[in-house]
Amino acid sequence: MDLTLTWDATTDVAYLVIVPTGPTDILGPTLLLEDDREFAGAVSADFTVADGRLVGLEFRAASACLPAEWLAVAERLDGEHATRRFEERFGRRLRAGQSPLAEVPQTH
Repeated sequence: MDLTLTWDATTDVAYLVIVPTGPTDILGPTLLLEDDREFAGAVSADFTVADGRLVGLEFRAASACLPAEWLAVAERLDGEHATRRFEERFGRRLRAGQSPLAEVPQTH
């Protein structure tokens, strides 16, 4: 498995791509994994709507919670992170004819 790490230094947000997604993969709601006063940042997980696959982890305050060595080799997306995440979460739904606020089907 090839993992890809991107980092937007302007917002200090990093994203670890676990499974690459395509233009037809619609991402569901993000699950906040960590938001604690003792933890330097916040970690969120992204899943696909269709099958619930974990596709990525987002690290806010990345420079405080990830090793500097990782950020040094990450693909830089300065100023682009928010645009990319918005496109993945809402743009794909709009192109698929879904409401960007549509309820995500539950998988059991």
